[in-house]
Amino acid sequence: MDAITERIFTETSLETTTNDDPSLLAIILDVSPQGWYNLRNTITLVDVAKSLLVFLNSHLSLNNSNQVAFLASSPLKSEFFYPHPNAKSTTVENSRISAGMYRQFKNVNEVIIEELIKFLELTSKQESLHKVNNRHSTITGAISMALTYTNRILTLDQSITTTMASAMTTASMNKSGNASSGSSGNISTTSATPMKSRILIVSASDSDDNLNYIPLMNCIFTAQKLKVSIDIAKLGFKNSSYLQQASDATNGVYLHIEDPRGIIQVLSTAFFIEPSLRPYVILPTNTQVNYKASCFLTKKPVDLGYVCSVCLCIMSKIPEDARCPACASDFDKKIIQSLLRDPQVAPKKKRKIGDIAKEDGEEPNKNGEGDLV
Repeated sequence: MDAITERIFTETSLETTTNDDPSLLAIILDVSPQGWYNLRNTITLVDVAKSLLVFLNSHLSLNNSNQVAFLASSPLKSEFFYPHPNAKSTTVENSRISAGMYRQFKNVNEVIIEELIKFLELTSKQESLHKVNNRHSTITGAISMALTYTNRILTLDQSITTTMASAMTTASMNKSGNASSGSSGNISTTSATPMKSRILIVSASDSDDNLNYIPLMNCIFTAQKLKVSIDIAKLGFKNSSYLQQASDATNGVYLHIEDPRGIIQVLSTAFFIEPSLRPYVILPTNTQVNYKASCFLTKKPVDLGYVCSVCLCIMSKIPEDARCPACASDFDKKIIQSLLRDPQVAPKKKRKIGDIAKEDGEEPNKNGEGDLV
């Protein structure tokens, strides 16, 4: 342990480890009824929501410029809770300053609780009317919404930072009296490090069959391009191979929380570390990631299938029109015939008795040189 700590303090300087850049934390709560029903004797959705609010407040307390976002996903739809899409939310307007509580904490808590109650009531009514038990999960839509909001925040932060940097440079040059020297064309505006961002998904669903694999892979590629880590807090009794892939591909943290009653402790330790500090901390890793893919046609996991050579689309069976369902490329007919051909047993080659005798080291029988066996 001493060797690890000594190496960190000697090989890293204070400038590289100290980082007060703002950070964006987006939380996606999967409220699928089946998963939470299985955990009814252990923990409730309300208790998990309260723990997440404590986690959000802790993130806001680290830096005054930190931002948070909260989304919910159900079998019906995904929705933003905070920041509220309606800027003139009644909860925000009627929120009052309470003694001993930071106002931003109060706003976040009130908006999320109010919107969560409305969302659960609406979901229960629609499920009772339409009986949507076989709908696909909309968690990929929630990830897309979180990435879209992240991209907007990062773009806005970069433009503000660049404007402030150029204004500060111009002001410093005017103060030093070099603005009128004609060297304004050589001004170099250096912008600060952009805001860091990460996504935390809390899910209790034990089934991957209702999770769309291809939209999830598109979200993973987008998160990699934006350098957004996807953390997974998996509740329930089974691991999710698709969510494991999302976490591993984006350098996130995947944890299967066997005892959900201690979720606040897990959130405040494993998931509380900022992405900029993760290279210096030993994170819990998952070495057994199941990279099982899903069929583009049947949407089911595939152990052995076919792959399009143009777009790498995975199929469990060859389409009837002999065209790729993703890129519409025509498959080679000869290759399809060879793939669809039934296995055949090669005929056994007949050998002469004389050849067998030669292999055994004996003299061949002259009368039986032409016999076949």
